[in-house]
Amino acid sequence: MQKDMQANEITTLTRTTSPWQQIEIRHHPKFGNQLIIDGDLQISESDRSYNVAMVSPLIMLGTFGRVAILGGGDGGVLHELLDIDHVQGRDLEQAVMIDIDAEVTRLSREYLPGLCGDAFDHPKAEVIIGDVFDYIETHKDLDGVIYDLTIDPVREGQTRREFLQELMQKVAQSLKPGGMLNMQCCGTKPFDPETGVSRQEIMADIESALIGDFHEFMEQRVFIPSFGEAWTFLAAKRK
Repeated sequence: MQKDMQANEITTLTRTTSPWQQIEIRHHPKFGNQLIIDGDLQISESDRSYNVAMVSPLIMLGTFGRVAILGGGDGGVLHELLDIDHVQGRDLEQAVMIDIDAEVTRLSREYLPGLCGDAFDHPKAEVIIGDVFDYIETHKDLDGVIYDLTIDPVREGQTRREFLQELMQKVAQSLKPGGMLNMQCCGTKPFDPETGVSRQEIMADIESALIGDFHEFMEQRVFIPSFGEAWTFLAAKRK
């Protein structure tokens, strides 16, 4: 969030605690409404570039077919996928968005229409409130998987590299050969300003998790307005 904005210019529209996390919707005078989870900015209405970056590599598939969005409860990635399919005729059969927290989706419908539009109600869309890990373990032959979740381990005692290797193996098994994975990774600064972890270390962990089952890597660095920096996205095809 831009440091030159005065605190009183940013207003809280609603705040709630779900069974999973604290969720807040704020209004920023420059970036529009924003989704904040556990005090961390997730996305703003100004940030369509994030959603475009998450979806655009799938265009290389020619046709979209069956796509799963892991996370992305604000609906922005889902909306962008549906919009590109509508404009370009990418033969999307079904887009399934899986997110653990129904409150994120509910609040996004109400406060973030600039991101999600009517995507949650689109006939080609299915919204599942549930565990993404359960979903990818039980679904096969997907054409695309968009990973819009944390890259940090969700279990205690597990390193980031261990978490990613376990997860990406499951993602690979859910994709058909030649299917596409695209994921958000990290910022482009040498070190994360909050954790101090180096970008080089994060990207090495991600690439180590992918190299066994994926190839034809494509990295994007895209400026996200409300983040105030470029963000790294990585796409790859299943071998």
